[in-house]
Amino acid sequence: MGEDRLAGVRTPYDQMPQAVKDFVEAELGSPVVQVTPRTGGMSPAVACSLRSARGRTAFVKAVGTEVHPDTPSHFRHEIAVLQALPAAPYRAGLLAAYDDGDWVGVLLEDIDGRHPDWSSAADWDAVFAAIRLQAAELTPPLPGLPTVSNRDGIEKYLHYATEATELEVASLPVWARRDLDSLLGLVRNCLDHQRDEAFCHWDIRHDNILLGYDGQPVLLDWGMSRRAQRWGDTMCFGLEWVESALFDELVASVDLSPQEQSDVTGFLVGLGLYGLMMSTQPPHPSLPHLPAFRRDLGQRCLAGVRRRIDLGLT
Repeated sequence: MGEDRLAGVRTPYDQMPQAVKDFVEAELGSPVVQVTPRTGGMSPAVACSLRSARGRTAFVKAVGTEVHPDTPSHFRHEIAVLQALPAAPYRAGLLAAYDDGDWVGVLLEDIDGRHPDWSSAADWDAVFAAIRLQAAELTPPLPGLPTVSNRDGIEKYLHYATEATELEVASLPVWARRDLDSLLGLVRNCLDHQRDEAFCHWDIRHDNILLGYDGQPVLLDWGMSRRAQRWGDTMCFGLEWVESALFDELVASVDLSPQEQSDVTGFLVGLGLYGLMMSTQPPHPSLPHLPAFRRDLGQRCLAGVRRRIDLGLT
C-alpha cells in the first residue's frame, strides 16, 4: 500500500519530553545535531533519523498516551519482539529502548534507503525474497517471541460483524449484506483452523519497507506482529494486489492446501468487513485519514473475496 493511503499526524522531535531526548543523547554518546523527520505511515508518533555530534546515526520513534492511547502498547510489543529476534539483514536492529510508563521510545539502526517501487521487477523480487527468507526463519516461531495470536484478531472481526449497527452494515456492498451469514461462516471456518505455526510481521506494507542502496530490503515496524498461519506474511504482502490474480499466485507460492486457500479467503472476509464497518467511526485527531484507509482496504479485500469465491477458493 502506498504512502498516499496513509497519513498520521506525526509528533515533532522537539515535542518529545526532555527525558526521552536525554535518553537518546545518552545512547548516542553526544548531543543530537541533525534531525530528519520521516513522514508516512499511520502512526502519530515521533519518527526521525538522527545524527549526533560524534557522527553516530540512529532512527527514533517515540510516543506517549496523550499523543495516542493505543500506540505505546504497540511500541512495547515491538521492543519485546526485537529483543527476541536475532540479527538479520532484512531487519533493523534494536539499539535501545525507553519506557517510563507513559512515553515509550525505540532507538533503531537508521536505514539509509528508499521505499520500494512496485513497478520495478528488481524491487518486487528483492522484497518478496526477503519476506520468504524471514517466513522460513520464523516458522515455527523462535523461542522467546510474544505469544499474541491471530486468533484474537479473527475473534475480534467476528464479534464486531455480529454486533454491527445498521450504519456499519450499510457500509458493506449490497452483495456482502445479502450474503453476510455465509461470509461469516467463512470467517468462523478460518478461526476453527487457526494455528500459531509461524511468527508473522503482519504489517508488510510499502511504507514499512526500506531498500538500502545496496538493494537489501529491510522490514520495519513490528507493532502488529503475532503468531499466525504460515501463509500470514505472504498474504499481508499480497494485499496490495488482492483484487487481482497476482494475489492468488502469491499465496499459492506457499503451497497451500485447499483448506488453507479457504482460510485465506475467510481471513480476507473478516478483514474486509472489519475495515468497512470501522470506517464509519470518527478517527482520533492524530489519525484523521484512518477511516479512508480502512474503507479502501475493506473495499479491496471484499472485491478480492468475491473474486476468490467465483474461483471456488472457499
